Amino acid sequence: MKFKISSIKASYIFNLLAVGLLIVSTMLYYKFENTKSKIYSVNTKANIKYVKSLANNLSNDILRVADKDLVESIDNNYIVKEYIESDLKLFITTKYNHIYILTKNKTNDNFHIIADSVKNHKEKDELIKIYKRFDKESLLSIYDNKKSLYLEDKKTNAVYIKPMVIDGKVKSLIVINFTLSEQETIRSELEELTDIFVLTIVVFIFVFIFILWFSYIDLKREHEKKVAYYKLEESNKMLLKERAKLDKLNATLEDRIKKAIQENEQQYQKMLQQSKLAQMGEMINMIAHQWRQPLSAISSTSVALNLKASLNKLDNETTIKLSNKISEYSQHLSSTIDDFRDFFKPNKEKVITSYDEMVASVLNIIETSMVNKNIKIVKELDCKHQFYSYPNEIKQVILNLLKNAEDVLINMKIKEPTITIKSKDGILTVSDNGGGIKDDIINKIFDPYFSTKTKKDGTGLGLYMSKTIIEEHCKGELNVYNDKDGAVFEIKLKGSDA
Repeated sequence: MKFKISSIKASYIFNLLAVGLLIVSTMLYYKFENTKSKIYSVNTKANIKYVKSLANNLSNDILRVADKDLVESIDNNYIVKEYIESDLKLFITTKYNHIYILTKNKTNDNFHIIADSVKNHKEKDELIKIYKRFDKESLLSIYDNKKSLYLEDKKTNAVYIKPMVIDGKVKSLIVINFTLSEQETIRSELEELTDIFVLTIVVFIFVFIFILWFSYIDLKREHEKKVAYYKLEESNKMLLKERAKLDKLNATLEDRIKKAIQENEQQYQKMLQQSKLAQMGEMINMIAHQWRQPLSAISSTSVALNLKASLNKLDNETTIKLSNKISEYSQHLSSTIDDFRDFFKPNKEKVITSYDEMVASVLNIIETSMVNKNIKIVKELDCKHQFYSYPNEIKQVILNLLKNAEDVLINMKIKEPTITIKSKDGILTVSDNGGGIKDDIINKIFDPYFSTKTKKDGTGLGLYMSKTIIEEHCKGELNVYNDKDGAVFEIKLKGSDA
């Protein structure tokens, strides 16, 4: 009787564990679905934030060069129209494919385009087709309430419409068409993960059914074993001993199988979590953090162009030079997505580079912006030794360190703000004269989500990702300490010393 009760209890416990595993899996699935919705929401908000910023910058720039009668200025002044359309074309990328200005006819409620970013007749025809799909009532409502409008066209395109208000009246509308390809990529990756979750739950269901079947077979087998045991006990004791040894061996084998299954399950969960983090959270946060820097440089260059044009000092050489810089910044924005998308892929190849080469590349992007903010950059580059590494990732680190130093100098209102970049004996240092980092937080600044930029909504991921890139991906070291003037960040990479 005791044998039967113990067997039944063991089977019940085994079945309860299986049911618990199924319930936990279902809860994880619903949690994952909720996380998907949050990711879509975060991505949509980021798109709106960036396109809103672009529309505001364009509106301010256009209103600076046009008269109060904006439509009259564009229609009757070729120079103003040419300047505005050139300004619109500067922001055309693979992300933002059409930017144009609409205005309402004076005699009726119809609309027409007064300036656009098209380069040829084919693009003009495509733009007209897109424009004609607009609901006229929606456009008229913007004239009434003076509020911007964001619309999504199917799944891959969106449009942002901003009113340009002069003396309290809407004169024209800035329309920006852009793609949502990155959102579709995220959606595709998440759907793939959903399929994996569903497959996992199906496997758990089959395991659960197998356990029920196994429990029944196990009870039946134990009963047969008991009958055989009593039959053979008197006739062959030696056989009983061998059977005991066999039972012991079976029990040990079962424990080892259970242990191997548990270890494989733990490893699988760990790999799945790492995959989700790499494909979702890190990509979105890093792209959002790194885009602020080249966007600031583009804005500074645009202001320089506008200022020189206003002072009639804009020659062809300067125009070409600054336009090339804006193009370079725009290319950097595009390449940032590709760099971070492939960041954790193990098949990325090392290339030959040097500290001086990477610093020069970064300064090409950020130096103009810093000089415009009266920040002095001291370069003491004396390490031309070349080595193999991942220059794109390292340049992101250098750029992040320089921007952090810039933020400190501006926030602290240093009278003679200076950033010093040195390379010597295989070590690259970036320092400033901003007073240094407080002793009680200097050991925490590389922690994830730790940030001192509360007023600027810092994510706390910049230095964390910088340390991850240098130490885990590039097998180097990233350290920080204070000197008499301020903070000093020190980078030492594998193979960088001569």
